[in-house]
Amino acid sequence: MLTGQEERCHGLRERKKVRTRQALRAAALERARTQGPDAFTVEEICADVDVAPRTFFNHFPSKDAVLFDWDAASLAELATEVRARPESSPLGAATAVLAEVAEALTTSPTWHGQMELLRTHPELRPRIAHVGRTVEQTVAVGLAEREGTDTPTTAHRLAAAAAMAIMQVAVGGWLAAPEGPAARQVYGDVLAAARESFSALPD
Repeated sequence: MLTGQEERCHGLRERKKVRTRQALRAAALERARTQGPDAFTVEEICADVDVAPRTFFNHFPSKDAVLFDWDAASLAELATEVRARPESSPLGAATAVLAEVAEALTTSPTWHGQMELLRTHPELRPRIAHVGRTVEQTVAVGLAEREGTDTPTTAHRLAAAAAMAIMQVAVGGWLAAPEGPAARQVYGDVLAAARESFSALPD
């Protein structure tokens, strides 16, 4: 998920799992870039990383998932971060967490590889859209659990959706001018614009 995930792992075994997962994804992205997203096999990815196919499926449910999907550990980490936020409102907690996600993604070589793959293969955009919906749902559930319930309310779902929209606009703005302000600053600018826009909602 985020840059530095390996450093947050407890124990050699967990760090090894993170490194293996990252290596499998990097190998898959390279094969997708050079061969096309449908022209390589799980066995080829595993050969690149020198692991057995069984190891691959311990980390990813399918070849499609390795390119973009967040793994279960990353989603669990995201939910934990949402639950731990001190902000009083669901929207405040969601935007604070996704600001960190935006900063981490834009400094991640893996994410840049994913963006490059999307530029050359726009037919993959539905896959990344599915990932976005999964992340949004994870944030909504985390917001609900933060308040002691398992089922997100309308307020939780709205907060997650609004925070995701803010992050997507911010990341899109950063991608348009990557040599400009840092992603965190771009996110802050978009957040300020969102506050002004949301204040204009009709009663």
